[in-house]
Amino acid sequence: MKIVRADGSTQEFKSYKLKNSLERSGASQSLASQITKEIALNLKPGDTTLAIYNKAFKLLKSYEKPVASRYSLKQAIMALGPTGYPFEQLVGRLFEYQGFKVTYPDFMMGRCVGHEIDVLALKDGQRLAIEAKFHNQPGVKSDVKTALYIKARCDDLREAPNGKNIECVIVTNTKFTKDAEQYAECAKVRLIGWGYPKGLGIEKMLEESGIMPITVLISLNKKEKDLLLQNNIVVCGDILKNTKILQSFGISGGKIKSCVDEIDKILSI
Repeated sequence: MKIVRADGSTQEFKSYKLKNSLERSGASQSLASQITKEIALNLKPGDTTLAIYNKAFKLLKSYEKPVASRYSLKQAIMALGPTGYPFEQLVGRLFEYQGFKVTYPDFMMGRCVGHEIDVLALKDGQRLAIEAKFHNQPGVKSDVKTALYIKARCDDLREAPNGKNIECVIVTNTKFTKDAEQYAECAKVRLIGWGYPKGLGIEKMLEESGIMPITVLISLNKKEKDLLLQNNIVVCGDILKNTKILQSFGISGGKIKSCVDEIDKILSI
């Protein structure tokens, strides 16, 4: 049966993909199978991937809220907007987890002009100039123009007097176009996106590190999450380190306990 993707193209509905995504979020095999079967039975030609996600999320939430929180990761990252700064912080935390010293934003002088770097990551003489390409709408991809621009910037940085050991990286929360992937592979520009490289995409980095954006939380409403983001609280672990910030926003003790319990369960999956 044909379903409609976020970019408007169509594809065959493959139940195993839905089941795998549910299991990857922490659902048991039996629960993932149950939800997949229910959605498949009610599926109609032309249903969108977003509608399927919403149905799966609603069902998952009724059974296992922490698992539903992790299942919502892609949408939760988009909810970090509308500005890209919280996403830059999220990307920075991922590289900190890998042992890099991170600053953001930063400024570097190239041979010809200066460049603002979204995230600068340093480790053992290696310098990563990271472009954090944030999209807050599904179906939007980072195209070859972005890769071309970053390659040109990287060349300018490398030709500067202090340009040794610089690697340019593009990190996005959605996908890259095929042209962007092909060009980046040829031009030696490192790409990290949703599902790219295969098995090593940004979603895998987040899942394996346990670095979860606060926007996955079901126990907090949008206003409360926005207040946290405005105060540079971007990942769930920061709340565990400083629960008093929730008190400062007038959030009740009972809700704080629910939030902390939810985070503990999310991070334990």
